[in-house]
Amino acid sequence: MKQLIAVLFVMLSIGGAFAQQATPAPATSSEAVDRLIVVLEDPVLREQLLEHLRSTPADATTAPATAEETDSGGSTGLVGALYRWSDDFVSSLPTATFGVPIDRKLAQAGTQISSRVQSGVSSGQLLQFVGWALPGLVIVAGIGIGIRRVTRGLVQPTKPVRKRKFAMGMMLKVVLAAAAVLVVAVLASLLPVPKVASTSFTSLAVGVLLAMLTADLATSALSGFGSVRSVRLIRYGQRRFYPWWLTIASFATFAALSADPTLRQVLGWSAADFAGLILNCIAALIMLAFVSRHRIALGRLIFGAAARAPDSDNPLRNATRQLARHWHLVAYGFLILSIFSLLAGQRDNDVMSQMLWSFAVVLVGMVSFAVLHRVTTPRSPRYRYERFTLRQILAAKILKMIRVGADLLILFAMAITIAGIWGFNIWGWLVSDGQIVTGPVLAAATVVAVAWLIWVTLDAWIATTLAPPSTGGRAAARRSSRLQTLLPLMRNGVLILLVVLGGIAVLANIGVDVTPLIAGAGVFGLALSFGSQQLVQDVITGFFILAEDTIAVGDTISTGDRTGVVESLSLRSMRLRDSDGALHSIPFSTVKALKNSSRNFGVLRPRFTVPSGIDPLAVIDEMRTAATELRADPKFAKAITSDMHDLGIDEINAGSVVVSGSLRTSPVRQPEIARAFNGRMLAGLAEKGIRL
Repeated sequence: MKQLIAVLFVMLSIGGAFAQQATPAPATSSEAVDRLIVVLEDPVLREQLLEHLRSTPADATTAPATAEETDSGGSTGLVGALYRWSDDFVSSLPTATFGVPIDRKLAQAGTQISSRVQSGVSSGQLLQFVGWALPGLVIVAGIGIGIRRVTRGLVQPTKPVRKRKFAMGMMLKVVLAAAAVLVVAVLASLLPVPKVASTSFTSLAVGVLLAMLTADLATSALSGFGSVRSVRLIRYGQRRFYPWWLTIASFATFAALSADPTLRQVLGWSAADFAGLILNCIAALIMLAFVSRHRIALGRLIFGAAARAPDSDNPLRNATRQLARHWHLVAYGFLILSIFSLLAGQRDNDVMSQMLWSFAVVLVGMVSFAVLHRVTTPRSPRYRYERFTLRQILAAKILKMIRVGADLLILFAMAITIAGIWGFNIWGWLVSDGQIVTGPVLAAATVVAVAWLIWVTLDAWIATTLAPPSTGGRAAARRSSRLQTLLPLMRNGVLILLVVLGGIAVLANIGVDVTPLIAGAGVFGLALSFGSQQLVQDVITGFFILAEDTIAVGDTISTGDRTGVVESLSLRSMRLRDSDGALHSIPFSTVKALKNSSRNFGVLRPRFTVPSGIDPLAVIDEMRTAATELRADPKFAKAITSDMHDLGIDEINAGSVVVSGSLRTSPVRQPEIARAFNGRMLAGLAEKGIRL
């Protein structure tokens, strides 16, 4: 659905301005004559044309641009091009519909109608024509109603459809209508009235019969759905749709009759042009209201249950399902586009055929979307905890970028094709005058694509690096905690850098002068650096602490006045949880020295005071025995990495000596091992009768 809205948005945004810039199609001889008549009938326009012809030299078409014209368009880039484009569009908008100012066209139409009405009333021909033509048109309408009633039984919806009976009924409608047209034309030619009056009446009568026949055929054609749709739904559509279709067909038919030379001569060229424009716009608005009022019934008749169909591997089914759900939005866009094309001067506007072709283009585009997404969808992991490699992640990201580019290309092709159907040669404009717009847009898109590629490469590398390591161990956990601290900081920094540089490059490519922006950013950065010296000091100190791997999340450290476990790190501060459960936030600039107890190994140094009456060697032996037993305990076997060493007497005091030793342990396990060691020492000394 996003693609459909994008197509309509592109066409509606480009169509108006392009209608003035694109090279117009060669006008037919009748259109050229019409425009010449309008100019010659208007004294002001005629005088302007003569002055222009007198003042224009023979080689004026090849004269170079003046300095003023060059200066007025001196701005470069996309912004300057859009400014000149919008200025030209606004200045030429009043002449878009008829090729001349619309107020003059309206004045011409009013003059023509008033003069013809006054002339007809004064001569009595107008009242005479109305007196016999109006009853004649009522009789013609009655003939159309009679044809519909006579053939109603042959085109009733049945299940299954009786094809021969249905085809005979449709053919009979056309034959009877053609016969009625022939009879009306013959009778009108035999009437004792002027030829212009009989010809005008014949055109109006044919219009009435044609409008009624079109609405009748469209309503009867619903019976052909009898084999695939419910009869009740078809009867509902035939009963409710006929008034709408008759109204739309009437306005569209009489809008087409406004191009009839006889009627244009009777009404006036400008009046006929205005009548055709107004009738076409009214027909499109009524069609818009009809689609809005009966979108559910129309959707069920056209698509059936496709809107409720589940997702499928068939691209055509998926495209049909999406179109069945949102077809009315596409129809709104096409109807609005038809009104817009009428106001832009596209007078030969066959709304129904253009809408059918446009829907076909949309369906083909949606099938292309479905096929493309089916082919380029990456495979899902075979196992729940399967890890993708960096190459696989990059391939998936690049494939996604290619898919987005292909989507945009399909949208562009759809917009070009649909705009061509509605009379706008966008491609011709893009390869000529539009290069000043497409060039900066493509350059900006290239900048965005390169920045996005750099970002996804870095993001994929960080994602694979931060994934849980396949091998455990303290070293792997410490490495993982360090990377989890540094890599997100680097990712955020690179993201900010890419956004800033990419934004400046995009603005420069579209024609915005970025020199004041860069200068302002420099001044702002200088002011910020002066006002946040402490913050800068925190950041610089934190960067070196993290880069040197001094601490990591989970380490037990001491900053001198605070001791605890590191819970989180940023580029400015760290958060420390002490033994009481309090959380400390410490800026890096306040840290002068760090004591990290979680790196490599720890050392337990037991010390005991031995009274003078006890042999210190017995205590030393017991220390060695307690360490050996503790190391043999499975609970502490991996935590104690050496035997008791450096045993001896450290101090000799009056009445006592101090003995100590050294035991290497795992980091931060010293308190736990010390408590177990002291318990064994107390039990061993008690067995020997030694009391310290």
